Amino acid sequence: MNCDDARVLMHGHLDGELDLADDLEVQRHIEECPRCASEYAALRAMRTRLKDEAFRFEAPPALKEKIRRAIPAATVSRSNGYRSRRGAWVQRTVRFAVPMAIGAMLALIIAPRTLTPALNRQLANEVVASHVRSLMATHLMDVASTDQHTVKPWFNGKLDFSPPVTDFAKDGFSLVGGRLDYIDGRPVAALIYQHGKHMINVFMWPSAGETTSAERIETEHGYNVEQMTVAGMNCWVVSDLNPVELGKFAGLIRAKG
Repeated sequence: MNCDDARVLMHGHLDGELDLADDLEVQRHIEECPRCASEYAALRAMRTRLKDEAFRFEAPPALKEKIRRAIPAATVSRSNGYRSRRGAWVQRTVRFAVPMAIGAMLALIIAPRTLTPALNRQLANEVVASHVRSLMATHLMDVASTDQHTVKPWFNGKLDFSPPVTDFAKDGFSLVGGRLDYIDGRPVAALIYQHGKHMINVFMWPSAGETTSAERIETEHGYNVEQMTVAGMNCWVVSDLNPVELGKFAGLIRAKG
């Protein structure tokens, strides 16, 4: 796929309207082409900001009063046409400048709030694409084992961290192996679990913080995604399991953290 094809399909990729083959081709091109990645990031950020409820900003009364005081009173003199025209020009200028100033303030307030959702959406696309590739190819596992004491040591020397590995077979989610993957510009651990006929990828890498958080990401192309920060680890869980079952599994991981 070239850049022209990617630009045509980019909006459909962003809105989840492409079939799986085209969607993966666009995602692969974006990952490999810095220019298209930049254009896609700009589109995604704009879409996120337009959907953000925080974009609807009601100025506080104190700010309204401060703006009113900053607007000079118009002095209209019937005997002096120049002053009248000058006063009208000042009023028009102020009416234009004040919304611009408020818009700039809104951008400063809203931009930090939209960075995290935009980043999470990008990472959700990455983990779903990696999950799909692992199922399509013969690279679901580098180490196949139901023993957590076999899977965990396998990562030693291959990563600069040691991922927590737990088997939840007694809860219906069996550990079946692990592999190395690449997410967010760095090598990560991918733990593979099975629930019935459904495969679950759990991607892990160190987080900057030690707090525990959880977020359910909107369904991506038929797959469900759970994002957590547990015991200093970024943890992304993705599968075609229904949200209730996947949420139950994510809860088991949080409880162990």
